[in-house]
Amino acid sequence: MRLRFVSAAATVAAAALVLSACGGGSGSNNSSGNGSAASATQNDINATDRADLKEGGDLRWALTGFPPNFNYNQLDGTLDDNARVINALMPYAFDFTADSTPKVNKDYFTKIELTKDDPQTITYDINPKAKWSDGKPITAADLISQWKALNGSNPAYSVSSTTGYDQVQSVEQGDSDKQAVVVFKNPYADWKALFSPLYPASTNDDPKVFNTGWTTKPLVTAGPFKLASIDSTAQTITVDRDPNWWGDKAILDRIIYRVIDGDAQVDALANGEVDFIDVGPDVNKLQRAQGAPGVEIRRAGGPNFRHFTINGTSPVLSDVKVRRAIAKAIDRQAIATAMIGPLGGDSHKLDNHIFMRNQAGYQDNAGDLSKPDVAAANKELDAAGWTRQGEGTRTKGGKPLEIRFVIPSGVATSAQESQLVQSMLAKVGVKVNIQTVDTTQFFDKYITPGDFDMTVFSWIGTPFPISSSSSIYAEPKGDDIQQNFARIGSPEIDKLFDDATHELDPKKAQEIANKVDGLIWDEVHSLTLYQRPDIYACKKELANYGALGFATARYQDIGFTK
Repeated sequence: MRLRFVSAAATVAAAALVLSACGGGSGSNNSSGNGSAASATQNDINATDRADLKEGGDLRWALTGFPPNFNYNQLDGTLDDNARVINALMPYAFDFTADSTPKVNKDYFTKIELTKDDPQTITYDINPKAKWSDGKPITAADLISQWKALNGSNPAYSVSSTTGYDQVQSVEQGDSDKQAVVVFKNPYADWKALFSPLYPASTNDDPKVFNTGWTTKPLVTAGPFKLASIDSTAQTITVDRDPNWWGDKAILDRIIYRVIDGDAQVDALANGEVDFIDVGPDVNKLQRAQGAPGVEIRRAGGPNFRHFTINGTSPVLSDVKVRRAIAKAIDRQAIATAMIGPLGGDSHKLDNHIFMRNQAGYQDNAGDLSKPDVAAANKELDAAGWTRQGEGTRTKGGKPLEIRFVIPSGVATSAQESQLVQSMLAKVGVKVNIQTVDTTQFFDKYITPGDFDMTVFSWIGTPFPISSSSSIYAEPKGDDIQQNFARIGSPEIDKLFDDATHELDPKKAQEIANKVDGLIWDEVHSLTLYQRPDIYACKKELANYGALGFATARYQDIGFTK
């Protein structure tokens, strides 16, 4: 499923599964450095016809961390860096243009259509040529197996999200093994998000293989590229053009992914070690990249945002009154101004967990958390029993009010944002201890298991803002947190998310989603900061990739101009 996914760095990433650049002219090549909000209907990828590209060559691609699991649908795998690799190797049901218009991915499906309204029934006709790297054809069995793995019925599967799959009544073979018929329990608006990426039944059938089989390398693929080699010591992944690919031949010979510390990526670009970098909300990176020879800046308005996640199971932050007081002491607009203002983008704070400022449905639901109120924060902490002597740190029962703020190494943006919070909370007697951890261990060792009090990272969005958000805010069921790293939720939030995804009228769905967002603010689940700018620094010759916005990339069309 095309989910929101996480990026520790100030980089754009993934979940979006909308990571992409649409080749063949779906994007605009109009860079804009003004201070207005970037367009939600254009991207900036140097869109170039395949005929005008050089044949062959290597694309050198910087990652911020080595994927801990190449199964994107597994809890540890829904990461930006993983998506950037997987998107070259695995099937997707739909491609998306820069304005988020879905188009059937004809490389894998000749037709996908609604064939019955009641019950909602979708028929998938699989491309007769489509096959896995082990030689087996892609069939209805693969869709059936993925539904069973991701629908939440078997707790042995550690999934990042059940969203959408849990709304399916059945998936069965149609007229042949090259046709799958999907029947929903209730109307489901975002059905086009399913089966992207699609994994083979041979690995989805077994929970053990699903959970751990992909941890060291991709197992079975079906894309324009195939795995060539992985060096976990050198932190490199190489994929080659797949000679058995049935679609348009990949322009590039190889893509070489290499893990490079976030703060060192500009130097790697300037030295010719990589062909592009994701600048994100890092003004230092932007200024340095702008001065690099042969490099241009590409911008778009992507569905991505920075935020503070608050661990609701933390002994200190389990009290919603304390979370609310802390939220009132944080000036989110000051953070947005400091981080985005120098980049020449929309520096307004973000007051919605579901919709971006340039998306239909956006409204401010933050209520009394919309603006900082230090006096109210002090009063509420007093009422919660956290007393303060002079200007020191508050205490309760002899214990100090301290917050462990965990951030990844090598990400200047995270360091700056955490330091701003540290300064702001000191004014109300809250001590913030910043703990910098290895970027490669940030999620799987700290955030996913809940070993933090507060943290900051990016959520990478999709063309489906409502359904892709539900797994982030769904009430955890024991150890099954999906993507809800805050571990805060409620049955009411879950019900309203279900109502919104069942509503086929977009405006009504947006109204319900905004009710959900109001409840998320009431719980003080997390604090949205700002819409993360989609800014890339690319070698001028790089074509059909860059600031993708809402679009998906056709990896076979990425190349270099003649």
